[in-house]
Amino acid sequence: MIFADYPGNFWAVLPAVMFAVILVFAYLGRESRKAGLWNVFFLILQYAAVAVLLVILWNPSRPQMSETSARNTVLVLFDTSLSMSVVEEEGVDISNILNNSENAANTRLDKAAGVFMERFSPSDPEGPDYRIYGFDHQSYYSDTVDTLRRWGGRTNLQSVFGTLSKYELNIAAYPAKEGADLQDTSAKGKVVGAVIFTDGQADDKNVNSYLPIRDEKMRVVIVGIGSRSPQTDIAVKSIKAPSRIAIGSVYNVNVVLDAKNLKEDESVVVELFRDEDVIGMRQLSSKDFSSERVESFSVAADRLGRQSLSVRTRLSRSEVNPANNIRSTMVEIVENPKLKVLFYSQVVNFDIGKIRQALARDKKIKLDLGLDAIKQLDLATQAATTSGHVKLPEDKAGFYNYDVIILGPCAVDRFTESQLDGLYSFVVERGGGLVFLPGKAEYGPSGWRNQKIRSLLPVYFEGEGGKQVSVYGRMLLSDEGLESRILSKEDIQKYDEAASPFYGGIDKKPAATTLASVRENPVLAAHRVGRGRVCLVNVAGLFKWYREDLEGGLLKQFVSGMTSYIGTVTKVEAGVELFAERIDGGTGIVKFDAYVRNKNFEPVSGAAVLLNFNGKTMRMNEVGRGYYSLEIESIFDESLIASAQAEREGVFLGEKTIAAGLPPVRNEMTDIEIDRDFLRSLAKRVGAEYYDADSLDKELVKKFEAKTQVTNLSRMISIWPRWSLFLGLCAMVSINWFIRRAKGLV
Repeated sequence: MIFADYPGNFWAVLPAVMFAVILVFAYLGRESRKAGLWNVFFLILQYAAVAVLLVILWNPSRPQMSETSARNTVLVLFDTSLSMSVVEEEGVDISNILNNSENAANTRLDKAAGVFMERFSPSDPEGPDYRIYGFDHQSYYSDTVDTLRRWGGRTNLQSVFGTLSKYELNIAAYPAKEGADLQDTSAKGKVVGAVIFTDGQADDKNVNSYLPIRDEKMRVVIVGIGSRSPQTDIAVKSIKAPSRIAIGSVYNVNVVLDAKNLKEDESVVVELFRDEDVIGMRQLSSKDFSSERVESFSVAADRLGRQSLSVRTRLSRSEVNPANNIRSTMVEIVENPKLKVLFYSQVVNFDIGKIRQALARDKKIKLDLGLDAIKQLDLATQAATTSGHVKLPEDKAGFYNYDVIILGPCAVDRFTESQLDGLYSFVVERGGGLVFLPGKAEYGPSGWRNQKIRSLLPVYFEGEGGKQVSVYGRMLLSDEGLESRILSKEDIQKYDEAASPFYGGIDKKPAATTLASVRENPVLAAHRVGRGRVCLVNVAGLFKWYREDLEGGLLKQFVSGMTSYIGTVTKVEAGVELFAERIDGGTGIVKFDAYVRNKNFEPVSGAAVLLNFNGKTMRMNEVGRGYYSLEIESIFDESLIASAQAEREGVFLGEKTIAAGLPPVRNEMTDIEIDRDFLRSLAKRVGAEYYDADSLDKELVKKFEAKTQVTNLSRMISIWPRWSLFLGLCAMVSINWFIRRAKGLV
């Protein structure tokens, strides 16, 4: 016992001794001795009452210990991305959900909120305190479930675990201040766990990119939200069409479709729109969707300009995910660009004559013809003057005036050094297209010795290679040959006669492509060298392909397709290269890169480069010598058309227009089925637990520690305010009085 208010041990004992002495003398009196042995009992009883009274008056105290506890916190994180807007009940219009209609209900998010309210009882004061968060592209705090944002465009689960990491290792535990009162509410518990409600449609599904939870005591539960039964879903996976096509031609639009869980004999309508008009329609049954299905539509390029192509699917009943029922792309219909072509030969034969006629028929070509077949100088000069023939350029500047150069049989080794350098630079630096035709001995590629020119060839002439052969067969186009559009299968089928390679035993270079072959002999090979393309035509008797009655026949189709294939860089476009690349499918970021060169094809710094895209003009940023770049967000189309113009100090450097195809963007609604496998793997990776929403029970909440002892408090309290002491004092006084009365001492 601690007598906190006593003046000291000596002064506390002194009154007690004095009262004891007085009582002893009082009870030794004559009257008191009459009681005999009762007198000693009366003395003790009387002194006990006096001692207790003294103790009460001195207010003795003792320490009292008490514990302070606070409610722990459990983080509850709800996926609020677009895939959580799915209504997994037939007959419900999802448009009400997406428009935040008052009647919107039964979405996955609503189901998650219902499970939370029912299973976790957040209003229970004896349970933990629940702190509400939402997450889409990032996690965010929300006061209540009702204030969660709807609907985000993507799911970033990395942000969820970033939020959890802030509370790991009891970082959020705040002990009460020392000496705080018992009623102090500033004491806070710690974060003991987290519950994550999601359907698993995350941007990053590489579980190895997620870090394990560091605090082993922190319990994390992942709850999967989504129906166990498969849902009906029609999806347009992709739409492919040429980004740029010449007017008057016909192109194909290929659409990849997928359907899941269709009812038997249920039909799907597929519609193709050009701008706002329906130009094609197909009706498919459920039997057509055993796997992904490709539908092809033929479209005529009948008017100039940019056109929007869209594919939409319709089902006779509602489905859970109409967001993936439509995809769009862009096509630009352009005039056939005029290519300036130089056709030069030092030999005259039937092939040269018919190729010249075929080239002359091509409306997109501006042809210059150069023939050095006349050996006498005065006659050659006179013939060139009267016929309009041109000479082979003498330097780079002369070669740079052309987009495509076709070399017939020529003694290349007799070219001057300036001509050889100019021809090489025309391909490598300017980006021009070069076509080699076969010839005999030194007039053909197999007989050339100049290494710079031989490096431009797409094939090797080693050993027995380069000898003329007599092999006949039908010409076969490779996949790359079909993509090049030089010829089509239909073009070859119309030509009945067999084709023959000019050279036998040749092999293409590793980076080259065989576009066509005859009995495994390459007859059309091409590769890219620097900025340009080079093609070798290894066909004997090309003149046989020419048909006057068919406006040039197969030969006209061949030379027209060949010049278009290799003449990709015109003179205006030679100074600027432009590329587009999708770098972030989630936000639709596309990066545009431009490379700018002067007339000598040297990188240009300090140029003004303007990018024209989607009706807007933006200046590109210089990030290196001759290298300019710009990033644009929210481009979700699968194709785009853009152009870049460059000038420096008032000098126009060039312009480049591209029509680029981009990979399809995977968004929230590409696949809306709950991904249980991913969520289970994720839970195992980070050290969490996984449950389906319908398998949760209220026992789970008991596994979260509801309260935490924050601190122990000690304070001094008086021992007098007790009924036991009061009753004991009254009893001693009463007994003393009663016995004395009974003995006749009072």
